[in-house]
Amino acid sequence: MENIRQPVVNNSRWILFLVLALALGLGLAGCALFPWLAPPAPIGVAASDGIYSDKVVVSWQAVARADRYRVYRAESEDGSYIEIGQSTTTTYQDTTVAVNVTYWYKVKACNAAGCSDFSAPDSGYAQGAGVPSVPTGVAASDGAFLNRVRVTWTAAIGATRYEVYRDVAEAGPYNLRGIATGTSFDDTDVVPGRVYWYKVRACSDAGCSAFSAPDSGFTVTTPPEPPTGVAASDGTYSDRVRVTWNASAATARYEVYRSSSETGTYTKLGETTTTSYSDTTVTVGTVYWYRVKACNAAGCSDFSAPDSGYAQTGGGGGGTPSLPGQVKNVSASDGTYTDKIRVTWGSVSGATRYEVYRSMTGNEADFVQIAETTTTSYDDVDDTGSPVALCDTYWYAVKACNTAGCGPMSVANDGYRGTRVTGVPTVSASEGYPDKVRVTWTAVAGADKYEVWRSDASTGTYIKIGEPTALTYDDTAVTPGSSYWYKVKACSNTAACGCGGFSGPVQGRVACNPAAPTNLTATLDAPNVNLAWDVVTGAIKYEVYRSTTLGGAYTKIGEVTGSPPATTYTDTPGAGTYYYKVKTCITCGCGPLSSAAGPVTVP
Repeated sequence: MENIRQPVVNNSRWILFLVLALALGLGLAGCALFPWLAPPAPIGVAASDGIYSDKVVVSWQAVARADRYRVYRAESEDGSYIEIGQSTTTTYQDTTVAVNVTYWYKVKACNAAGCSDFSAPDSGYAQGAGVPSVPTGVAASDGAFLNRVRVTWTAAIGATRYEVYRDVAEAGPYNLRGIATGTSFDDTDVVPGRVYWYKVRACSDAGCSAFSAPDSGFTVTTPPEPPTGVAASDGTYSDRVRVTWNASAATARYEVYRSSSETGTYTKLGETTTTSYSDTTVTVGTVYWYRVKACNAAGCSDFSAPDSGYAQTGGGGGGTPSLPGQVKNVSASDGTYTDKIRVTWGSVSGATRYEVYRSMTGNEADFVQIAETTTTSYDDVDDTGSPVALCDTYWYAVKACNTAGCGPMSVANDGYRGTRVTGVPTVSASEGYPDKVRVTWTAVAGADKYEVWRSDASTGTYIKIGEPTALTYDDTAVTPGSSYWYKVKACSNTAACGCGGFSGPVQGRVACNPAAPTNLTATLDAPNVNLAWDVVTGAIKYEVYRSTTLGGAYTKIGEVTGSPPATTYTDTPGAGTYYYKVKTCITCGCGPLSSAAGPVTVP
């Protein structure tokens, strides 16, 4: 028995020995190999926001096992990230930035085993001297209005105006929508339900800041909820019942209904844009029931809960009428008639007459009263009975009046007589071409040609620069680095009035972005390095940059001037290995760095 069991004991000892040896080997190997794994991605990446005027400083937290870091940059958060340099510390200075331009940065941690994944991105910018700070708190309204998106922001130090940009995608590209001197802007060229993204930058005579962070907004597409808190006055007035309620979100107007009993048939009394309504068609001592609907462009809500009210002799109203409210829905005919312009508006509770005002400019100070009527329409002809001028645009506003006086002026509306193209193009202008501004617009029904007008400022004098039949126009009479403003009219060769109104102004800019030199070579002629490159048309000088690594930070070492400037440069850098890049400069500034030449090793 003893001889039979002996091999089993010996085998068990060998198995135990092998297990212990394997465990010890793995432990030693793991300790030895662990440092040669690639490091994890950096965290806490932060790029400076306007702290410096000539650079963006990128910083991050140290990463275990990393012996160097690779820094990448893009022009948008989701753009293409290109390596711009390396660092053995946890900071990197990007000195190749343009001021007031936002850049996005990512970092990789590396060692001999390889590099980590990208870090999370962060944006930064360099701020030009005297340029305002970037606006903060940009917020676009989410369904608060029917026909607009309201964009608001916090005032920026040093700003005299703000430029508001929009796109249907968060990543852009963003086009200028308008300029504001305050801290809000109403974008009325919107499609209900569509989400728009907005950015804002602050400007002064010194220039404009980098863009703010974007925010999205939209208009409503569904009817509002019924009003709550409906309350009718109980004997407070002797000549009316005053109905009030709580505002409903996304409401353009309210419809007020009345019945002689709570469960009876409710008949519409009128409309209002406020949260109150005075029913002056009541009989003293009679109880009435009221309900209200909230309405917008998508329709009206269900009825509110009802409430009763009545007028009582000796009530606080005293029988003296109050001023009427503001006239709503003023509309002047646009080419409907050949002999007149017809102006119509909604009736106002308590009004016994209406005053009609006219202007050729639409400016509040230019309106002059031309008529008075007891109806809610007026046909405009001049004092001699002849029609208003053919094709000219006139602006109209109306006041509601009674024995107590007149209410506030209505919102004005413009009209004209005769036929013309009525649509207005939606226009955009490019910012990326170095030799032109490309203006594009949407087609307008009835138009067979378009007029393109240009100004050097949004509120300046516009001059017609072209009459294309297509939906695009290239303005080549431009200066690199300059901005221009454009408006477009839709026109017809057959309509009596020829053209419709101007589009809203849009800004276009000629890029100050000359091409980088090509075919750069670096040749050793010890102790010198001779550089040469191809001519770039329009260059007034070239800037020469040098680095000791291909992907490292390039430092300017000199420039070549002349008329035209030469395309060669000699550098005497001393012993070492070097790489070179060159920039092209024109009147408004310099372009990007060229591709690198090198390495060149000077003994």
